Amino acid sequence: MQEEITVTVQLVYSCSADNSLTSQGHSIHDDLLRLLDADSTTGVECCGFTIQHLSPEALTYGNAEARQGAVRQSDRIKTALENLYIDTEEPRELLTYALCDLRHFADQHGLAFGRHDKDAHQYYRAERNSTDGEGQ
Repeated sequence: MQEEITVTVQLVYSCSADNSLTSQGHSIHDDLLRLLDADSTTGVECCGFTIQHLSPEALTYGNAEARQGAVRQSDRIKTALENLYIDTEEPRELLTYALCDLRHFADQHGLAFGRHDKDAHQYYRAERNSTDGEGQ
């Protein structure tokens, strides 16, 4: 006679910081499936599992990793903009040109630029709030 037992386990994974949290979650899920493959020699098998919380190291341990990610993304955007708008390297002009072109992009695709700008601002604030005080 078998019975189900609920076990709580904390696993710490090392994942590429370049991958999104969603991509990291998929990789972890796949690895858990590998780890939980039934062992026919013991008669014990995992019947299922739930990932209840997935948090990057920066949020778990309060380090500056998330802020470093924002800086890394900012550097990547700056490089991309400098390659796109070769007549300037001035950050103010790069931003102005990019915003103008993003408005054209929104028009071309029937998107409300202002609404998406507000959504982006909420994401930005959430990222800033999650890193306030870190690395200071």
